[in-house]
Amino acid sequence: MSMVSDTGQERCLVYNRVIKHMQYQYKDKIYSETTITEPVVQELLASEAMQRLKKVNQYGASFYRFAHLTTSRYEHCVGVYLLLRRFNATLEEQIAGMLHDVPHTAFSHVIDFVFGGAEAGTFHEEFHKAVIMNSTIPAIIKKHDLSLDTIFDKARFSLLERDLPDLCMDRIDYCFRDLVTDRILDINDVKPMLDDMVRFEHTIAFEHQNIARQFADVYRLGDQRLWGHPMQAALYHLFAEAIKTALFENIITFKDLFSVDEVVYEKLAQAKHPLISKNLALVRSIKVKEDLVNYDFHVKTKIRIVDPFVLIDGELVRLSHLDVEFNDLNEQYRAKRQAGHYIKII
Repeated sequence: MSMVSDTGQERCLVYNRVIKHMQYQYKDKIYSETTITEPVVQELLASEAMQRLKKVNQYGASFYRFAHLTTSRYEHCVGVYLLLRRFNATLEEQIAGMLHDVPHTAFSHVIDFVFGGAEAGTFHEEFHKAVIMNSTIPAIIKKHDLSLDTIFDKARFSLLERDLPDLCMDRIDYCFRDLVTDRILDINDVKPMLDDMVRFEHTIAFEHQNIARQFADVYRLGDQRLWGHPMQAALYHLFAEAIKTALFENIITFKDLFSVDEVVYEKLAQAKHPLISKNLALVRSIKVKEDLVNYDFHVKTKIRIVDPFVLIDGELVRLSHLDVEFNDLNEQYRAKRQAGHYIKII
């Protein structure tokens, strides 16, 4: 005979679910371990749409050339959520941050190269609402009496995303996460920079000019050595050409792009198509140099430089207005990158 009634069993199950919510621990490689207590956030993290992002690499084609580049879109999305929470964004903005990359395709920004948007990097954003509406996310949002229309309204969320050269949570997270992953930035340097950031109304600024300069310099270095490096441009170009061919030859479908990296890569590899096989092999072993005359292809990519605000006596002042040398370095770098990369395979 059971010592617990059916009603008692139900209460125990409810209690255990509550305890599970209360004790949800998330260990982030940049921001360490944290407790996530919001039931709606826990349910969204467990949703199929979010879980898919664990199998979408942040670095697209670069992962196949540099095995240490293992960050997933899931890690980045949770990182953005954690930053928004740290800076006291509304729950809706925190959720919007967590969901902002849900529509990212397999191989992330490689698909921007496929469809001619390499300089903008916004292809996935065109499908943001459609992908979310075709998932369990709307039901979860409704269950917790939140407004999906509010979460879709990007204009409300200036902490989450802003145009360059401003700081925003998306930009801050991928800067720290990518540069630590690629060993451009030491993990021990993250906390002092993050601790110096303050929220002033709806803007993120630095309290100290020298820390603002440190962050802005390392961000530019990230573009120079990772995001805007000719090697990454070459890898993305070659991979994109393989995907274009696969789409044209019906080896993969447009829908496949919204699956995960491994699924699409296997279809590409198993096709045994000469151009696709050649490009996949090049991606794994390529060496390149820039050559303005004898180049194999020309690629223009997004230029990433920031000019953060410093909070001085209650006023926001651009770093470039305080530091002439910094402004000159940014402009010199911008001018150099404007022409794009003339890439020679060696």
